[in-house]
Order: sequence, then structure tokens, then C-alpha cells
Amino acid sequence: ETSYLSLLSALVVLVKGNPVPSALSELMTSGWTSGEELGTDGETGAPPKWEKMIKMLVHEVTTLRNQQFVEEFQKPVEEISSFSQHQVPYTPPHLSKTLCSTSNKEACLQEISRGLQVYQLLLQHVKAEYPQSTLLPSVTHQTTVLIGLVKDQMKVAEVVEDLSASERKRVLGEVSTGTEWERKTSVHAILRELRNFLVDTKRALRRMAKRGKDFQ
Repeated sequence: ETSYLSLLSALVVLVKGNPVPSALSELMTSGWTSGEELGTDGETGAPPKWEKMIKMLVHEVTTLRNQQFVEEFQKPVEEISSFSQHQVPYTPPHLSKTLCSTSNKEACLQEISRGLQVYQLLLQHVKAEYPQSTLLPSVTHQTTVLIGLVKDQMKVAEVVEDLSASERKRVLGEVSTGTEWERKTSVHAILRELRNFLVDTKRALRRMAKRGKDFQ
């Protein structure tokens, strides 16, 4: 998490008007992910575009994670929990339940957008280490589209600067070094944590929609 916070300093948010408050200290102490997808909560009618996209992404990332685990480690999916201790320095922390359960919609959306951008970069490592995947192009594309959908919902006009070449090199260098085993486990950890982050995101956006009915 410390490495992730240093990475956020490179994601400079330029806000026109009043600055959106940050809640990174809450992110360090308040986890939210349950590891399970949300149900429909009895809602009827067609789901919004973002919900359909996240549902597809969660399914694809889960499938990709399981395929990579079986093929690269030669183990059954039932043993996937035995790799839960493997972590990657730059994976974003779980979304803050406190932050995304309050009325501070803008701050929550910014944390979602920032986190997805970091995963967008980390997916390049997945591509380098697991190029045979037929699902990865779709996951990468849908992640990019989801970032756009989230940013479209922000009421405060903003520009999130891309990571500099040196920052990108540092992030990717951190996960691409090491033994073949370490690089494989980093791919697994990225996919696992991306799935958790998407589940958190779906939960947060659903709560926003229920409160304000303005997130489509």
C-alpha cells in the first residue's frame, strides 16, 4: 500500500473549482471487499451500462485468473486459495467502505478512477507474462471503457495526468523483475486483486445509484 500511495503522487489531478477531498488515510485502514459479486437486490428493469460492463469484467477476470493458475502452476482451481499470500507492491488497496458509503460521491469516483488506471498499467505485465491469453485483450479494453464511464460521472471537471515514462518504468520494473516463478505469481496476484477491486467498484456504484439515481 505504501508503494501504491507513492504512485498516486504521480497521478496529478487538476481540478477546476473547489478541490475534491482526499481520503487516502481511510483507504489504508478500511477494507470493503467481500470477494463475492453483488446480487440484484430485488431490482427490476434493465441494469445501467456500467453494471453490465463490470459484471462482464468480473466474469472475464475470474476466468482469466483461473486459466492462468491452472496452466502456469499446474494445479487445480480448488487450490487457488493457497496463493493468497502472494502480493504485488503497486496493486491499489481495497476501496474504503467509509469513503464510498458517504455522500462524497466525487472522492469515491476519483479513487475508483485512479485504481483502475493503475490496474490498466499492471495489465501490461500480465500481457508480457501470459501472452497466449485470448481473454486479456477484452479485459484491457473493457477496463479502459469503464474508466471513461466513471470519469463521465464526475461533476467536477478534471484531468488526470498520465504517469510519466519513468513512473511507468518503475511500476512495471517492480513486477517484471525476479525469477520466473515470481513473475508468474505477480500475474496471479494482479488478476486476483483486480477482481476484488471490480467487486468493490460495483458495490460502491450501486449504492450511489440507489442514493442519487443519477449514476447511469
